[in-house]
Amino acid sequence: MNGMDRISFDMGSAPLIEMTSNRRITVEGSTGILHYEAENIKINTNRLIISFCGRGLRVRCISRSCVEVEGFVSKVEFIT
Repeated sequence: MNGMDRISFDMGSAPLIEMTSNRRITVEGSTGILHYEAENIKINTNRLIISFCGRGLRVRCISRSCVEVEGFVSKVEFIT
């Protein structure tokens, strides 16, 4: 396998979560924000709810299916 090959898996409608340290999180596959406070943000997806807890949390960017959260994230919880 060379550097150009990629392994991919069919995750169906599972959300894709990308974290940059504990300061920025991008969730692709969002269907909406359920709860929004500086200490807790809950994002709905097709399969589960993702809860971010911390300090100074804010939604930096939101689009039809993507949400970007910034702040100091101390806990990520998956609620089914």
